[in-house]
Amino acid sequence: MKEYKDVTITKKVASSITCNKCGKSTNISDDGWEQGRFQSFSLSFGYGSIYDEETWKFDICESCLGEFVKTFKHAPDVYNI
Repeated sequence: MKEYKDVTITKKVASSITCNKCGKSTNISDDGWEQGRFQSFSLSFGYGSIYDEETWKFDICESCLGEFVKTFKHAPDVYNI
């Protein structure tokens, strides 16, 4: 027979998010809806790249992302889910 006890598990959750480009920051509520105004990127560079095997992680706000995409020679494909 097993006996059980209650335990408390601690985990880290984001409390704010800041755009790496412009520095705009916002607090994140428990429901986290504010995070939708930011996008998180993780880029992994392979062997032989000028950024040889580095991984970059950053967050960018919708305004900065829109301005960045406007600099593209070819617009990204857009899909609605």
